[in-house]
Amino acid sequence: ILAILAFYFSHQKKPKISIITSVWKGEEFIEGFLADITKQTIFPDAELIIINANSPENEEAAILRYKEKYGNIIYKKLPHDPGLYAVWNMAIKMASADYITNANIDDRSVPNALEIQLKALETDPSIDLVYTGYRITKVPNDTFETTKTRIICDPPEFSIMAMKNCLPGPRPVWRKAIHDKCGYFDESYSSAGDLEMWIRAASQGVKFKKLPGLLTLFYLNEKGISCTAMRNKKQIAENQRIVKKYSYLWK
Repeated sequence: ILAILAFYFSHQKKPKISIITSVWKGEEFIEGFLADITKQTIFPDAELIIINANSPENEEAAILRYKEKYGNIIYKKLPHDPGLYAVWNMAIKMASADYITNANIDDRSVPNALEIQLKALETDPSIDLVYTGYRITKVPNDTFETTKTRIICDPPEFSIMAMKNCLPGPRPVWRKAIHDKCGYFDESYSSAGDLEMWIRAASQGVKFKKLPGLLTLFYLNEKGISCTAMRNKKQIAENQRIVKKYSYLWK
C-alpha cells in the first residue's frame, strides 16, 4: 500500500499556478470569492492555497464545503494572526507551482483572467510579472456580470519611474523565482508590504509587463487595509518609509 501511495503522489500533476489567499474577517465575501475563483478557466490546473489567520468569523464552513468538492484547494488555519505579509510568505513557500497570484477575497476576476496572464508569462521568459487595468466598485460581492460601475483604473506601462504609481495593482501574476532573487514580503509592514516588495523587485531588475484589458473588479472596501491605511498614522509612516528608502530611483 505504501508503495502504491508513493507512486500516486509522485505522479500527481504539478499545478500551473498557485493562487494564494489570506482570510481574516471575510465571512461576508468568502462564498462569493470561492464561487468566482473556481470559475477561472485555468482552475482545474491550479492550486488554491487558503490560509485562515485565526479569523473570528465563520469563513471555514464555506471553505471546507468547497474543499470537499475541489481536491486542489489547500486549507490551513493558524492559531494566531501573524500579519498579512507573513501569511502571504507562508503560502508562497507552500506553493508548488512556478507562478503565483494573490487573490483577495473581496475582489473578482473575469473567468479567463489567470489564463491570459499565465500565457503571457509562459510565452515571454524575459517578463517576471504581469498586471492589467481594473474596474473599481463600492458594491460588496459585485461581479463582472452584475456590476454597473464606470470607474476604471488604467495603470501606466511599466518603468522604474512608474513604480511610484503603486504598480502592479490587484491580482498580478508573477514567477515564484522572483523570491529567490529578491526575497519575500517584508513582514514588518502592516499595509504597504506589497508596494515595498514590488519596488524592491523592480530595483533589482525584475521586469513587469502591462497586459491589455480590464480583468479584475477591485472592491474599494472602506473597512479594508488599503482604505484604513490612508487614515492611519502608522500606515502613513510606512509609505513615508518606502519613499525615503527608494526615492533615489526617481531622482
